[in-house]
Amino acid sequence: MKKLSILFVSVLTLGLGAVSCSSDDDDASIEGKWELTQAGLGAQGQESLENYSGDCSAPTYEFLAGGKLVDTENEYNDDSEKCEAFVSDAKWSKDGNNVTLTYTEGDDTEEIKYEVTELTNDKLKIRTVLSTEGSTTLYAIAVYARK
Repeated sequence: MKKLSILFVSVLTLGLGAVSCSSDDDDASIEGKWELTQAGLGAQGQESLENYSGDCSAPTYEFLAGGKLVDTENEYNDDSEKCEAFVSDAKWSKDGNNVTLTYTEGDDTEEIKYEVTELTNDKLKIRTVLSTEGSTTLYAIAVYARK
């Protein structure tokens, strides 16, 4: 009986130890500022990603509390020979692994839906369907780092 009690306590301790050592990334939040680091395509479980390279700073998403989104794109202007930031205010919502970005300009509304395939405290990886042909789905994939 004593051996059984020791075995039970050992298993319980081991189980609690494993639970308490689980990654903090399980609690990762999408809220915050994210900078694009990689982009590419994926299909049939294969991905082809390239590091972001551009004349200007990488694009960012800033997910704010209350569902507000600040989307910043930077573009090189040949006339001024400078990078110019284009900022769009939008709304975001998250349902499980799905994030929807809603842009409104005048009477026009555009929704972009992403699947979050990885979310840690430092990394956000999203994808959206570009096309489906037969059983093959082509995805656009973007990887962001928390800024």
